[in-house]
Amino acid sequence: MSATSSVESADVESAAKRRSMRGHSSDASCGENVDVDASTGANEDDDAEYPHLARGALGRAGDDRDEGLVRCTTPLPVRLTMELNVEREQNASYSGVKFIARATVRGWKDERDDALEVSPVRGGITNALFKVRRVSDDETTVEGQTVARMVVVRVFGKGTERFITHRKVQGETTHVLNEHGFGARVLGVFANGLVEEFIEADSIAPEELASGGALLRRVALQMRRLHKEVHPDLAPRVVRAGGMEHSRAHAIWDTLQLWFDLAYGVTKDHTVFKGDSAKRAVLEGLKIDDEARHLLFEVVRERCDKVNSHTVYCHNDIHAGNFLINRQTDDLTLIDYEYADYGPRAFDMANLFCEFAGFECNYDQYPEHTLRREFYSSYLGVPSSSADVDSLEEEVAAWTPVTHAFWALWAVIQAKYSSIDFDFLGFADMRMKAFRSSAADASRWVPTNAAVGRGAGEYPQGWNVTAEGTL
Repeated sequence: MSATSSVESADVESAAKRRSMRGHSSDASCGENVDVDASTGANEDDDAEYPHLARGALGRAGDDRDEGLVRCTTPLPVRLTMELNVEREQNASYSGVKFIARATVRGWKDERDDALEVSPVRGGITNALFKVRRVSDDETTVEGQTVARMVVVRVFGKGTERFITHRKVQGETTHVLNEHGFGARVLGVFANGLVEEFIEADSIAPEELASGGALLRRVALQMRRLHKEVHPDLAPRVVRAGGMEHSRAHAIWDTLQLWFDLAYGVTKDHTVFKGDSAKRAVLEGLKIDDEARHLLFEVVRERCDKVNSHTVYCHNDIHAGNFLINRQTDDLTLIDYEYADYGPRAFDMANLFCEFAGFECNYDQYPEHTLRREFYSSYLGVPSSSADVDSLEEEVAAWTPVTHAFWALWAVIQAKYSSIDFDFLGFADMRMKAFRSSAADASRWVPTNAAVGRGAGEYPQGWNVTAEGTL
C-alpha cells in the first residue's frame, strides 16, 4: 500500500553536518557497487542549502548484510547515500526532492530548481510520493535516449523499516523485476527511497474489475505471469527478515510472526494514544494476544498447510489501485512491489478479492462466485468447470483469514509510527474482526453475496452472517 507520509531519520541533524554527498552506481551485478560522483553541482555548502538531505546508513549492496540477496544483469543507474526528510520539504520548496531527481535522472543534472515542478501524489498509505516534472516541453536526448519528462520520487514511510525488512535491497529487487518486465522502472536509489519512471496511466477502480470480462482476465494473466516468470533463481534462495532466515515456503509466516510481535508491543505501549481513552479502548479491544496468536499460527496455518497452495513469488499487495492502465495504448502495469516475497499463490488472490471491499471494508463488494471462477479460469488457463478451479477456490478460502491478519497487524504498527492522515486504528479493527470471523469456521466459504441472491448459499469462510446475509 503506497503512501504520502513523512519520513524522518533519527540521524538527520548530525548527518547533515557531513560534507560529502556521493552515491553508488552498480556494475553488471547489483551486489558489487562502486563509488561514483553523484554530480549535480554539489559542493561543500550543499548540506547547508539542503538541510533536509543527509548521509544515510545505506550500505553497499555487496556488503556482508546483502551478499547473495539479489542479482541483476544490468546496472542500477545511480545509488546515493543521501536521506530525504520529507517533513521539511514543503517549507524548502521541495528542493531536496529536486536535488535527488537531478542526481539520479539521466539528462537532468543541469536542470535549475525553477525548471522542475514538484507535486505530491495523494492517496497511498505507506510512502510519500512526489511527481517531478521538467517544465520545458523540449524533447532532448542523451546518448540516443530520450530524457524523461516526469519521474516519481518515492520516500519510504516513517517507521516502515521496522516491518519491511528488505528495505535496504528494495531498489535492487525492483530492478531485477524491471529486467523481466514488471513494475515501474527504477532510475536510482537513495538511502530512504527510490526514483522511478512516471507511468502515464490511470489506476483501475475496483468496480471496473467487478464487472468481469476482459480487464479481469488481464489482471489474472498479469498475476499468473508474475507467479510463473519470477523464477526462484532470480530472487534469493534464503530471505533474511528481521534477523531470521527462512525458506521461501515459510516466508509469509515469518513475516506474520514478526508483525504479530510488533503489533503486540504496540498494544502494550501505554504511550500510544495516551490521553485518548476512546482510541486506547479500540487498541486494547483488538486483542492481539495469545488467543489470536494460537488462532493464526496454529488453527489457520494448519488449514493453509492442508490445501498446499503453490509457493510462488507473490506481490502481497495486489489490488485494483496497483494496476495502471494507459487508456490510449491499453498497456496494463502492476506496480509497487515493496511487500513482495515468496508465498502461496492463494494469498495474492485472496488479497485481491478482499480489496474489492476498499478501505471501508464493505464486504458486500466482495466478488461473487461466478466472477471468482472466471478469474481462476483465466489464471489457470482451464475451463471454469474444471476441478482445478474448485481446488483453487479451496486454497483461497483457507488463505483469506491470513490476508485479514496481515493487514490488521500492519495497520496496528502503522497506527504507532506513521505520520499519514489515515485511520489505521479503525482499519485494524475492521480487519481483525474479519480475521476472526473468517477463521472461525472452516466449513464456510467467502463472500456474503457469493451465490445468486444475497444471503443464499455461500458466505465467507467462517464469517458470521445474519439471515439477511450481512456481517
